[in-house]
Amino acid sequence: MIALARYGAAAACVMATFLLAAAIGALLRREDGAAAFLATALLTVFGAGAVYLGLRNLTAQLDRLSSFALLLVLWLGLPLIAAFPIAATTPLTFAQAWFEAISAFTTTGGGSVHDISSLSRSTLGWLLTLQWTGGLLTLVGFVAVLGPAGVGGLPDHAERSHLLRRSGATSVSDAMRQVLPFYLGATAICTVMLYATGVGVFDALGLAGAALSTGSLMPDADGMAAYGPFAVKLVMMLFMLVGGTSILWHRMILSRRFRLALGQQENLGVVLVSLAIGILAAAGWYATPVGGQSLALALEDGLFTGIALVTTTAIEPHAGAFAALPLALVLAVVFVGGASFSSAGGIKMYRAAAMAVQASLELERLVHPNAVHPRRLGQQSISMQMMKAIWLCFGVACSMVAILTAAVAPAMPSFEAALVAVVAAISNAGPVYYADWSQTAVWPDWIALPAYAQIILALAMILGRLEILVVLGLAHFALWRR
Repeated sequence: MIALARYGAAAACVMATFLLAAAIGALLRREDGAAAFLATALLTVFGAGAVYLGLRNLTAQLDRLSSFALLLVLWLGLPLIAAFPIAATTPLTFAQAWFEAISAFTTTGGGSVHDISSLSRSTLGWLLTLQWTGGLLTLVGFVAVLGPAGVGGLPDHAERSHLLRRSGATSVSDAMRQVLPFYLGATAICTVMLYATGVGVFDALGLAGAALSTGSLMPDADGMAAYGPFAVKLVMMLFMLVGGTSILWHRMILSRRFRLALGQQENLGVVLVSLAIGILAAAGWYATPVGGQSLALALEDGLFTGIALVTTTAIEPHAGAFAALPLALVLAVVFVGGASFSSAGGIKMYRAAAMAVQASLELERLVHPNAVHPRRLGQQSISMQMMKAIWLCFGVACSMVAILTAAVAPAMPSFEAALVAVVAAISNAGPVYYADWSQTAVWPDWIALPAYAQIILALAMILGRLEILVVLGLAHFALWRR
């Protein structure tokens, strides 16, 4: 508990720093929200600082259980702090502001954040900062906690570190030292490249944060349609792929270990599936009565759509882009999501590929029943224990989708709307829900749903970021520890 409280207080102090930056921005722009941001920052610093200073001389280490509990506390607690200035600077109630904070922090994008034209610049900047921070917490959680624990059959970070000839240490501090420089550097490079294409500084920072965190919240209410040049889309596609592929894979590339990088088939699969979905979307728009676009424009929008869906960034290149694809295909793509050790949502491409490898071996066993074939995905060997964990994770995820869909269905106009909402929330790809799938009825905004439905969707967003098995494990320990 000591280590849990210490790390939680440190995270709250970081959140207070961001709040103070938002307050300074509001003061410089003479907006009304400066007092709310400043008051929240000061209260957070006093509370978290008192906890941290009171425990600074006590020695304690995070074990696996307390690491899981720390992730749960951060995903639940930090949005509560973030909701106060949102409620103070918008017409939303505190409950609605909390839902908005959850949507931004989990990089899902839901509620009314798709209608941002009426937000003050400081509030919008705060939501964009939450989105970027949520992507960072996702990466640190995978590298420090979920990967080493092998949750749901995830490849162990220590084994990947051995490939990189680096230490396999996976403490939170070590993970921050590994993740933060790359995440900051990639954000800065993306911002500079967007600025070079003619995008303003504020918008460039917001777009870069969305791409690296695979979030859908944009700094302009018109989305990508507000940024005309193809160069902007090209930069966004490149960095959405960076956000949707493994940070360990990026380290291999930067250290020029290209042979090892080529052996990481999961990340190559993310790129290839994005291309396949993009070409399929482009084929539907090219010279057809539905789209009628030129070949160049169809490929441009199609590839952007494919990358946005596979990485669960879920940013449409233009209105109605997702609805041009079959709904079942879109739901399957975002449910699988991007690579492990990335900021993308979904159950991860690694698990889907491992299940495909297992299915292929079982089919081959029908022809050669006595043949012995190793289970490998590129350079990663897959043990029977990992395979069991992967199938368990897949089964639990599907069961959770079914349970949450049944729970939220009474608040929806149709069962289809409930299913799409839950899959979009648990895959952290909120805009998929708003893609005009229904031709007969308008689906309600998440922020307009009853309170119980908002709580269900908020929990689904957190489950998608935290890995469902972690929550079930904590619940099992809490109920059966005695």
